[in-house]
Amino acid sequence: MSHSRNICKLVELYSITIRPVVMSIDYCIVESLNKALFFSAVEAMSANKYKNILDEWHALSKECIEMERKHDVYLSKMRELSKQQEACLKAVKHASYRLNQINADFKSLEKNTKVDEEDASDIETMKREMVELESKLAEMKGELPVPKNGLYLSIILGSNLNLSLLNKNDRYRYKQDYEKFKLSVTYAQLLLIVVALIFRARIFDSLLNFVLVWYYCTLTIREAILSINGSRIKGWWMTHHYVSCVLSGVTLTWKDSECYRAFRTQFLLFVLYIAFVQVLQSQYQRGCLRRLHALGQRYTMDITVEGFSSWMFRGLTFLIPFLVLAYIFQFYNCYVLITLYNMMDCAGQWQVPALAVMFFLVACCNSFTLLRVIINKFKQSGSYSTLFYMQTKYRFNKLE
Repeated sequence: MSHSRNICKLVELYSITIRPVVMSIDYCIVESLNKALFFSAVEAMSANKYKNILDEWHALSKECIEMERKHDVYLSKMRELSKQQEACLKAVKHASYRLNQINADFKSLEKNTKVDEEDASDIETMKREMVELESKLAEMKGELPVPKNGLYLSIILGSNLNLSLLNKNDRYRYKQDYEKFKLSVTYAQLLLIVVALIFRARIFDSLLNFVLVWYYCTLTIREAILSINGSRIKGWWMTHHYVSCVLSGVTLTWKDSECYRAFRTQFLLFVLYIAFVQVLQSQYQRGCLRRLHALGQRYTMDITVEGFSSWMFRGLTFLIPFLVLAYIFQFYNCYVLITLYNMMDCAGQWQVPALAVMFFLVACCNSFTLLRVIINKFKQSGSYSTLFYMQTKYRFNKLE
């Protein structure tokens, strides 16, 4: 009996003291094993990640070696291209010089000496070939870097910036963007003019004049880039935009006086009409550009030189009445400004005589230039040089 009691006490003592210790030891052992397994797994994963990164780095290093080789080839080709461009530019300049000399000698001889009947056909062939050569030389020159940006672009953008558009496709896209820019800003101007007419607040007038200054200033830059890349922009049209920029700037500085308010509505109506005419001009210019492009691609697009010339002249005759009315409006602005300056108290407002002079200058030069354009259109209509120029202006190379 006493023996069984002792056994029970021993079991009870074990359960109270020894068993918890054993269980805690087992738990610690299991926990340690789990941690060891976890850290070993993490180390294995880290090792795999480092291995992947190292593999990626080695692959990139090999690619960089190949890339450096390609870049060296590229630099070599660029140096070779620069040399070829310089050589071609010299050759084109020399050929242009010789062509001008031959042309001058031929004209001098033609005035003083009668052409023999035997040589008449050869002379006509030579004239045609000279026209074609002149056009080809201009085309070659257009596909070579522009040696100088000109004074205006050099002042604004710097003389070291390359502004060359080296193929007809680039020039065509740039001119398309130029016409799109003009049309978009003109629509914005129309909106501002309507707002200024409805709300008689000086802030809207100032905003409109600021937009006009920015617009004409931007046009001068874009047109200068087009000009150095071979576009035949009339000298006065570019000068006209310089003057228009100054004219808008002078109007912007005119204080809100009785003299200003007397001229305000007329000026806004004038700007509204000019914006309307610019929309018509832009549509005409974009139509000419599309047809010139089609003419250059005439093997796949059905258009003829004669058809294009006829369309262009019809479009110009449609525009002429609107242009003439705009020039009359400019003369009228000059007259009203002079009348205001004499009849009203505009003392100290130098903007009034300055605007009158600029409106008169612009109206006179616009009228004279339009007259010259009309006369030249009649003279050049059907001439071989004009037809050949239109055929080749936007004829893209096969590589393009």
